Amino acid sequence: MKHAVKLKQAIRTILDRLRLEQVPQKSFDAGNLRSGASLDLSRFFSDPEIVAAWEEDHATIASLFYPDKELFRGVNPGDRRAIYFLIMALKPRNVLEIGTHIGASTISIAAALRRLNEGRKLTTVDIVDVNHPEQGPWRTCMSKSPANCARELGLLDKIHFHTGPSQKFMRETDQRFEFVFLDGDHGGRTVYEELSAALPLLHKGGVVLLHDYYLGAKPLFPNGVIIPGPFHAMVRIYQENPVIEVLPLGVLPWPTKLGTNVTSLALVAKRVTEIRDFTNSTR
Repeated sequence: MKHAVKLKQAIRTILDRLRLEQVPQKSFDAGNLRSGASLDLSRFFSDPEIVAAWEEDHATIASLFYPDKELFRGVNPGDRRAIYFLIMALKPRNVLEIGTHIGASTISIAAALRRLNEGRKLTTVDIVDVNHPEQGPWRTCMSKSPANCARELGLLDKIHFHTGPSQKFMRETDQRFEFVFLDGDHGGRTVYEELSAALPLLHKGGVVLLHDYYLGAKPLFPNGVIIPGPFHAMVRIYQENPVIEVLPLGVLPWPTKLGTNVTSLALVAKRVTEIRDFTNSTR
């Protein structure tokens, strides 16, 4: 069984690379990306004010969004907490999320934006109607749609749900964002194309957050699963644009999934130090 899983993953990795190689080179405008050197993650994740805010907001969300037990579908609980902390620390006015799914990260982002106040908004984009009463993905694990959960939590005014292809939305929108979370199709080709489309939408000092970034295309968790696409995309982007660096969040100060504190979240930022190969590093 283990050999079959490894073979399947090896085939998936090869196919992902081949699809990515077929994409013509795109431009990556890093001019508005925030400097990676300015991102003090240890300070962000230990800020006592953010800790207190998270504990209060998470208790409220849990009581209404998943009252019976912690929700482990979608973005895992530890990653949702990390995203909340990043929003609170970086204080973006406008956030773009690609890949709503069941709304787990959507609700956490909106809660942080409400805490920051001052008209801050989240636009969340998915190829399917995530709030569909019969066919929405929420039907597999929740009693309410993401929009209904947001409404009950008093967060609906912070969220704009958009249904349609992510790259079409990014090509056509006139909005600008300080924070973009890419969590849609995790294929290398898609991540490569989405990051190219997302960078021109950033305000000065903006960041992009990736989900399922497996450093070295190697397992992060005990189940041995690998999602190679985001790593493959960033290897190519780095080779074509060395000014862009990827910063895996690595190990968090709280549990994530499968008995670990490891996260597959990674920030994309602008390099201001010497250029070095990140593809097999720990950062």
